[in-house]
Amino acid sequence: MEKIEIADAVHHGPSGEEWLVARVTDEHLWPAGWPPGRAKLSDCTLLEKATPERRAWMLDELRKLPHDDERRPADDQAQANSCREENHDETN
Repeated sequence: MEKIEIADAVHHGPSGEEWLVARVTDEHLWPAGWPPGRAKLSDCTLLEKATPERRAWMLDELRKLPHDDERRPADDQAQANSCREENHDETN
């Protein structure tokens, strides 16, 4: 099973909704959009992996959120994702 990451599309079983992922941990997932929320990761099924472009767009949007928003990436997380995308681009 593939790991769910920022900007991936998921299906949330209890609500039946499809979400783009704003943040994910070992136990929880935060969807992008309004209203803010959090769900059990185990309740979510990966539908589509994000492209590097969609992940970069999502990270840019998340950085605009207030600093106390749980969905906002920590600077080190955003930097790690950015570096991973650059390395991915170089290998393709």
